Amino acid sequence: MIWNNKSKLLHQTNRIAVFMIIMLFVIIIAIKGSSSFEVSRIILGPHYDVFHDSSNKVTVEDLIDGMYDQYFTPSTQKYPFFWHTTDKIWLRLSLDDLIQGNTSGYVIEGIDKQDHVDMYFVQQDGSYTVQKGGIAENDSQSLRYFSNLFTVEEPDVTEVYIALYGELPLMFSSFLYTDNGFLENVITYKFSTGLFYGFLLGLMLYNLFLFFSLKEKAYIFYVLYMFSFIAYQATMNAFDLELVGHALPDWLLFRTLPISCTLLVCFMILFGKEFLELKTHLPKHNRVLKIFLFLTMLSLLSVFTVPNLEAVNNVITLLTVIVLAFLWVSGLTMLLKGFKMARFYMVGWTVLLGSMLIQGFGFLKWIPFHPGLYEIVPATAACFEAIFLSLALGDKINLMKKEMNDKLEEKVQERTKQLEEAKQKLEQLANTDRLTMIANRMRLDAELDKQLQTVKTNGTSLSLIMLDVDHFKAVNDKYGHQVGDNILRETAHLLKEKVRKTDLAGRWGGEEFLVISPNTGTVKALELAEELRQHLENHSFKEVGKTTASFGVATYLEGDTPSSLLSRCDNALYVAKEEGRNQVAFQGAV
Repeated sequence: MIWNNKSKLLHQTNRIAVFMIIMLFVIIIAIKGSSSFEVSRIILGPHYDVFHDSSNKVTVEDLIDGMYDQYFTPSTQKYPFFWHTTDKIWLRLSLDDLIQGNTSGYVIEGIDKQDHVDMYFVQQDGSYTVQKGGIAENDSQSLRYFSNLFTVEEPDVTEVYIALYGELPLMFSSFLYTDNGFLENVITYKFSTGLFYGFLLGLMLYNLFLFFSLKEKAYIFYVLYMFSFIAYQATMNAFDLELVGHALPDWLLFRTLPISCTLLVCFMILFGKEFLELKTHLPKHNRVLKIFLFLTMLSLLSVFTVPNLEAVNNVITLLTVIVLAFLWVSGLTMLLKGFKMARFYMVGWTVLLGSMLIQGFGFLKWIPFHPGLYEIVPATAACFEAIFLSLALGDKINLMKKEMNDKLEEKVQERTKQLEEAKQKLEQLANTDRLTMIANRMRLDAELDKQLQTVKTNGTSLSLIMLDVDHFKAVNDKYGHQVGDNILRETAHLLKEKVRKTDLAGRWGGEEFLVISPNTGTVKALELAEELRQHLENHSFKEVGKTTASFGVATYLEGDTPSSLLSRCDNALYVAKEEGRNQVAFQGAV
């Protein structure tokens, strides 16, 4: 019943996954197509001149006076990116060619999170106005927005100087809009990002519902992983400034990205370990990931304790790439070992690894920087990865169901085998004499009936040998019943040693034993009886030393019944005892 409910949930998951894939393409189209609505937008990066002020003492007045003109060089980057540096970066922008006398209002947007962004608007007469942005000025901003916004207020502004400085990586992906163009861009951007985050939140909540329904730990780790990914992407896009920037201290806003990144790595490890069942299947990989988890916790602690933010960012970026790569290798190893549920995992993780590697390489300046590293690449990868990991969880449940069915069938077979063995043991106990542990009379009767039927059908021979321990009553009277029981046990053991594999020896009752010998004529039966007699005569019993037994032999005659054959065998035994015991006697036809 539980698995039926789970199957229904999985079918629903598959339907929702199809819907999510459709939504994914809508999001991608919305994000990609947003540029078509960004009217009057100019990418400013190629229009800058750049000056690195290593002294941090140059003022805007010095720049306006032309004292450092020779130090400015044309920008070679579409999106200026300087990573961590102690220099103050000055960017110079001429608006004459960009505005070209247009009297409409303009907005300059810098989308990167910065400590300080000071923008100086220089007019034709050499005077200037200043607008300040960045985290340091967050409290003074009248408009809560994730990016730094500056307005060109004076119509005769000819030149703009921008100063970038602080702890955070220095970058300035900036754009020039008309007022109307900026408003249209905001509407389009909010719509596309709303789709993206709504998509991830919907998928996260659905898998949270699956966790409460299925009680699988992998689902809760997936939910936590998705939540941390949303937080990471939000801080990457500086939405923390827009949403909670006025409530958090500056030092914490500087570190929200490494904090969210370490949490992402933490839940990434927990999800990967649980989903791939590394503790069971790849214990060495599991131990390595435990070490990575410990290092991640140390990295999180370092965010709050290490003052060098550049070192913290570099370590966390490198650790993230290594952990992602190791989890990818673990998934590939499991897939090669026949772990089918790693199929969708590998697809999702490969997409995510690729996007995170691109982001990491961009951070470390190993590839040209582009703002798409923060938006289109991770958004697309996150959607694909979220869908495929969700499908992987559903696939895992299906495979677990099959595995459980196989185990149940194996258990049933094992239980059937155990019951069969128990039945055989019970039958053996029912047919075994409890004292001597050889066949009892019931077993002997059944075997005799069976052998007589075989003789009558196939025309083969059959002989019976009945023996009686001589003077057994005297032994009991002299030594006690315990010693008598020991003699019976030893006699049974001696018979089992000597009879053939095809013969059946059992206790007939009291001190009497019976041997059923199929395919045995009179001569061979007498020879076997004599061998048994001598074997007993030569044996020294523990408590009483030497003792003997008398033997009676009878061979099947046509028309014999169990009763008649046993009667002749008993008569032969009587003769052997009457004639002095410790001998073999034969009883033919009466």
